[in-house]
Amino acid sequence: MTPTAITLRADPRTDARSHVYIGLAVSFARASGTVPGTIAETDRAWPLRVRRIIGARLRHWGRPDLAESAELLATELVTNALKHGRGDVGVRIYPRADRLRIEVRDGSHECPVPRTATLDNEDGRGLLLVIAIAEDWGVSPDGTTTWCTLPF
Repeated sequence: MTPTAITLRADPRTDARSHVYIGLAVSFARASGTVPGTIAETDRAWPLRVRRIIGARLRHWGRPDLAESAELLATELVTNALKHGRGDVGVRIYPRADRLRIEVRDGSHECPVPRTATLDNEDGRGLLLVIAIAEDWGVSPDGTTTWCTLPF
């Protein structure tokens, strides 16, 4: 797993908002034999890996204040992609104007729909967390990418 983008920074003595940032993109293939609706045992490590990568990148960008929220949002979106998507999973984070955008591509054209989970349900709260924490969220027109933003 190798990031497909690099980060360039301006003079470190300048304000963090004046730095030049180039986003991060990570893609990984889901385990063979994956059954829709479940996450293969070998894929269960991916949400934590992505969480750590995003946290490290935000700290590198001088924005550790965003790490906890961005890590949680990415974890929920990657988990949904593994459970409900098809094919490879791609994750991108990048600043866009004054927003941090997190995108997760899962290959499925089926748009995610927030569910109402009962107290006994073990899942069904991921998108509700995204809605509660993110400034905005949505799905690409073709349904393959779910995104969310945080103020940057």
